[in-house]
Amino acid sequence: MPAARTPDQSPAGRAAVSTADERAAPQILVIGDLMLDRYFTGTVDRISPEAPVPILLVRQAFNRPGGAANVAVNVAAMGGETTLVGAIGADDAGPELRAVLEADGVRCGSLVIADSIPTTVKTRLIAGHNQIARFDEEGFLDDAGVRAALVERIRSAVATADLVLLSDYCKGAGDEAVSRAAIDGARARGIPVIVDSKSHDYAKFRGASVITPNRNEATAAAGFPIRTPEDGIRAAGIIRDRYEIGIVVVTLGEQGMVFVAGNESAVIPTQARQVYDVTGAGDSVVAALSVALGRGMPIREACLLANAAAGLQVARVGTSRITWAEMAAAVEPQSPTSAAKIVSRTELRRVVQAARAEGKRIGFTNGCFDILHRGHVALLEAAARECDLLVVGVNSDASVSRLKGPTRPLVPAAERQAVLAGLAAVSLVCEFPEDTPLELIQAVEPDVLVKGGDYTHEQVVGADVVIARGGRVVTPLFVPGVSTTALVERVRSLPDAAPPAGRGPSPAPSRP
Repeated sequence: MPAARTPDQSPAGRAAVSTADERAAPQILVIGDLMLDRYFTGTVDRISPEAPVPILLVRQAFNRPGGAANVAVNVAAMGGETTLVGAIGADDAGPELRAVLEADGVRCGSLVIADSIPTTVKTRLIAGHNQIARFDEEGFLDDAGVRAALVERIRSAVATADLVLLSDYCKGAGDEAVSRAAIDGARARGIPVIVDSKSHDYAKFRGASVITPNRNEATAAAGFPIRTPEDGIRAAGIIRDRYEIGIVVVTLGEQGMVFVAGNESAVIPTQARQVYDVTGAGDSVVAALSVALGRGMPIREACLLANAAAGLQVARVGTSRITWAEMAAAVEPQSPTSAAKIVSRTELRRVVQAARAEGKRIGFTNGCFDILHRGHVALLEAAARECDLLVVGVNSDASVSRLKGPTRPLVPAAERQAVLAGLAAVSLVCEFPEDTPLELIQAVEPDVLVKGGDYTHEQVVGADVVIARGGRVVTPLFVPGVSTTALVERVRSLPDAAPPAGRGPSPAPSRP
């Protein structure tokens, strides 16, 4: 096996991401153990007088998908058309999980309802960024009838898939019969099958295209401790040869990840981020790999994106959706955080929907922002205090020209958006071509609509839409004496600058 090398974020790699971004969304079939994650978040100010345990004062409660269900919503958020096969119990949690999945665009027509087990539910208590307790409700799926139904669903769904993803949490849905149906069905159609399994025995996954063990799983499968990336490369090679798997990707936490594919191997170092919660990082990795490979990316670039997805996930509390735009921005060398904020209207809907599902308040404001001044900054900072996620709508160049005259804008839309995205107060930036932001407001459905204090509520476009939904319209402040128009006129009134002392005028440029 050749020596592993560390891939850099080269122009070729970024070009591969850009090319994949332009391709049609892949049809991805996700199979595995489904879970519902319940979160209760709040604050702890005292210890119970009944027992030495903290008392959580609950401020918010919400549901998120877990296990293979979390993989499925991440695939959907990353741009994959997602069909899910798995089992839910005949209980109240089953419909709750299904509702969360469908809200995230996951097709749930192939789910099987099992009378023999409850829906797996994991309930977490969170104080600030810290998990203080968790309790689980679950049962192992050992029902031959349910497994046979899963196999039939797989055989039907694989016919229209571009890629199959098997997420095995060792709860019974990924037993040998189900796994073989997924792998054999994918191979018969000549499409990739990716496996992410908590199991240490990979015999049932023989012939898979890709498998993604973490350090502990690869250690158990290979039979020796993995302390370095080089150990990871060696373990990946052993797993690949022993189980006849095409590509083995081993995730190593703070040491990044490694992969072995034929005669190629590489180390992908982690991106430094503050770690709040490792929940769901593995799910983000396998989802990113699946979408990237489904879009035709080479394994090296797909791993770069997957590594970026893991870094984004651990910086958040609980399982969370990672979007394609966020991953693509994270592998760019220039201001990845800012670049990730600039989104299309379609991407904006996805991100806002995910944020709302996490209980976040969505704010919206808009403008031309042709020359950013202190009035703009003050308004954006005030707007950010009113919400958890601030969306800023920006008029397109054509829209600004219609509103301000043919000499405007002075700054192109792409540059105006980049400047706004660089502000800490701004969460997302989206351009709109219309003369008013009404259509964008209708798409976002903000909880808070913010405009400057020089507007009355009646003058704020979209105010009626927001109020009708139970939202608020806020006009927090107005900074007098500053405006883009005034700045432009002031610059235009200045005399031409004289050349520096001791120098004459610059010579006219020669014609080519």
